[in-house]
Amino acid sequence: MKVIQTSINKIRNYIIFKVDTLRIDEKLLFDIYIKRDKDFVIIIEAGTLITEKLYDKLKKQKSLYVYKHEAEKNKLSCQTLIHHLSINKDNIQNNLSSLYIINKKIFQNYLESEDNKISNICVEELVTSILFLIDSYDDFLKKIMAFFVNEHELETHSLNVCIYSMSIGRALNVDDTRLVQLGTAALLHDVGIKKIDPKIIEKEQSLSVLELEHVQQHPLLSVEIIKHNKITDPYIIDAVTHHHENYDGSGYPNGLIQRQISIFASIISIADVFDALTNTRPNREAYNSFAALKIMMQDEKMVNKFNHKYLQVFLTLL
Repeated sequence: MKVIQTSINKIRNYIIFKVDTLRIDEKLLFDIYIKRDKDFVIIIEAGTLITEKLYDKLKKQKSLYVYKHEAEKNKLSCQTLIHHLSINKDNIQNNLSSLYIINKKIFQNYLESEDNKISNICVEELVTSILFLIDSYDDFLKKIMAFFVNEHELETHSLNVCIYSMSIGRALNVDDTRLVQLGTAALLHDVGIKKIDPKIIEKEQSLSVLELEHVQQHPLLSVEIIKHNKITDPYIIDAVTHHHENYDGSGYPNGLIQRQISIFASIISIADVFDALTNTRPNREAYNSFAALKIMMQDEKMVNKFNHKYLQVFLTLL
């Protein structure tokens, strides 16, 4: 614990803090002030690990103070996400959990919205936070994948695809501005699924021609929803529109081939299929990472569908 003595110039800038909001074995998200005599306080700095001993010591204090503008940091939100991640940078499992929590809120609010409203601010904060994590860890993807949730839900799949896509993009030396565009497209690539009949999405048997055509409308429905939310960036729109295009021309909605498919769409296509293969589905168990990539690179039904340069880059990240 680092302790510093200083003075409070304006007591009105500080508020009483309740110790029972702290959690043992987690780090402080803000400085805590303990008033001494008339003006002086001891500062327990943000980033200090709350041990049982420290927790008990703090409970014995008559009054604890926090700077009132810092108090909001104790609650995980879109606005405080990157602060939580930076304080707990040595706990990647905790950081992934924070990403899942914020992402779930974004998608729950969207799915419950009659007007298909998406919080663009929260999406940007989440994507920027993922970029922060990618640049904070060596072998980021290897470390974080161990804690991915095996769950066939729209929000979980979307976050996983976003993390995979941004990791591939960074390995391809995509700059920060473009990575945020890529991450936004990857996170929102399947929002149009909301408009697809759930019975078709959850169907275990093969889809009929009409059902398949209905499902294949989801990229265009996603674009429609994204534009409704004032997202008009052409890179994002293109990537969402074409994330199901295949290098051999067998994809949809436009049957594009090879270089007609943008870098972003090609990356998201790989991340999308990989996440689907490595998660359990109603009709099969999940493949492990290398088995999934082997299928994508060698199976006769998939071998010609992807940009193999990007697949090889992805392989080096796992």
